[in-house]
Amino acid sequence: MEVVFEHVSFSYNRGLKSEKKALDNVNLYLQSGLIHGIIGPIGSGKTTLLELMNGITKPDCGDITVGNYTLYKKGFNFNKFRYDVGLVYQLPEKQFFCNTVGEEVAFSEKIYSSKKRSIKNKVMKVLKMVGLDESYISRSPFSLNGGEKRLVAIASVLISNPKLLILDEPTIGLDNKCKKRLIKIIKKLKERYSKTIIIVTHDVDMLYEMVDNVVVLNNGCVVKEGPKIDIFADTEFLNKNNTPIPSIIKFERLFYDKTGIDLGFRKNTNDLIRGIVSVYKEDGDYDE
Repeated sequence: MEVVFEHVSFSYNRGLKSEKKALDNVNLYLQSGLIHGIIGPIGSGKTTLLELMNGITKPDCGDITVGNYTLYKKGFNFNKFRYDVGLVYQLPEKQFFCNTVGEEVAFSEKIYSSKKRSIKNKVMKVLKMVGLDESYISRSPFSLNGGEKRLVAIASVLISNPKLLILDEPTIGLDNKCKKRLIKIIKKLKERYSKTIIIVTHDVDMLYEMVDNVVVLNNGCVVKEGPKIDIFADTEFLNKNNTPIPSIIKFERLFYDKTGIDLGFRKNTNDLIRGIVSVYKEDGDYDE
């Protein structure tokens, strides 16, 4: 499900002395079937962009198209749109309503279906999709750790089989083990289940390992977008726009400064280690 912004602008408190422009003439195309990362400094417009593409906020001007939906235009069916687009909030417990994981995951589906057997099967299916087994069904979602809460929140959105999944700061509060688990699940949702995924985050290390494309926002404008290799390799641009540089890129630059050896664009930490080992093997300085 592709997302297209055409000349979209939005201001808070429009028409008042306290008016603040959040997005200014944004043009954006996010291709279907990929994982997209949206980054930028605090106040750059990331959250507003997310709310606009999810139909929570209406733009002051411009057109927003998500799949076959042109938001807020004649014939726009918001209820159907909500079924095709799933949003997982920054703090998943804020979207929990029920006492058990099973009830929580089934919540939205019960509104549309009276077939209890069908709903139960769907709950089991989406829990499996996010790597949770049957033992979680009777547990309280509020008693789970941060990573498990995030997975339950994703499952509760996936039960409606959305074509587009939007994640707001999905790694906040997670330790490295939970982050790695979440990255694996998100990759699987794209590769096995053909979901389009959009992630709004400050965690550039997480994005580096999993996204296909990156959008950089600053002062309410899209200042750069493209394949992650093009965005993250341009460290001068990232510094200029107060955007963090992935740790792997930092290490590669430091390694080059110290040794004069270019490790290339390494996909993740394990790939980086393999690159370093191969360098020293060639020099005869590595002993297995």
